[in-house]
Amino acid sequence: MPAAAPRKKSTTATSQRSRDRRADIIKAARDVFLERGYAGASTDEIVGRSGGSKETLYAHFGNKLGLFRDVILVEVDTLFAPLSGRPDEEPLERLRLAARSYIRQSMRPEVIALMRILISEGVRIPELTTQLRAIVEQKILGVFAELITAVQATGELKGEPARALAEIFNDLLRGGTIFSILFDPQQTFSNRKLDAHVDACLERLRKLAR
Repeated sequence: MPAAAPRKKSTTATSQRSRDRRADIIKAARDVFLERGYAGASTDEIVGRSGGSKETLYAHFGNKLGLFRDVILVEVDTLFAPLSGRPDEEPLERLRLAARSYIRQSMRPEVIALMRILISEGVRIPELTTQLRAIVEQKILGVFAELITAVQATGELKGEPARALAEIFNDLLRGGTIFSILFDPQQTFSNRKLDAHVDACLERLRKLAR
C-alpha cells in the first residue's frame, strides 16, 4: 500500500501565523521605542521581547526605520476605529464622531510620546519624519475627505473640494489640543472639553463651506 502523501500546510493558517508574528513584533517594538526612544531602541531587545528572530523582523520590516514606520501606522489605524461600528449614522454625525475619535485617540499618552519621538528625531533622520508625515497625513486626510464628500452630498457642506476642506478641518482640530499638549505635557483635556472643541471646529468648517 503506497505511503500517504504528506499533508500540505493550510495557507490560511500560515498567513494567520505570519500576521500574529508581525503583530507581536510591532507590539514589542512599540514598547521599546516608548521606553528607549528611536535612537536607544535596539532590534536585539525588540526580538528578545517578541520571542522571534532578527531574520523574521527584517523579512517583515526591512530595518528599524521600517519597523518604526509600521508602529506609527498601526497607531494611526486606531484613530478612527470607533467609526466601524457606526455605519448607519447621518453623514454629518459620522464626521463629528470621526473627529471626536481622532482627537481623543491622538491625545493618548503613548501616541503623544510617539509623536515627540518623531519630532525629536526629525533633525537627525530627516527621512523618518518626511516619509511618515506624508503617509500619516494622507491616511487622516483621506478619511476626512471621504466623510466630507458624503456630507457635501446632503447639501450641509458646500464650497471647496472635499480634500481642501479636510486639510482645513484637520488643522482646526489639532490647534489648541494636539499641538498644545506636545509642548506642554502638564495640560489635561476632559472628554467634554475635547467634544466641545470638535463641535466648535465643525461649526467653523460649516461657515467656511457655505
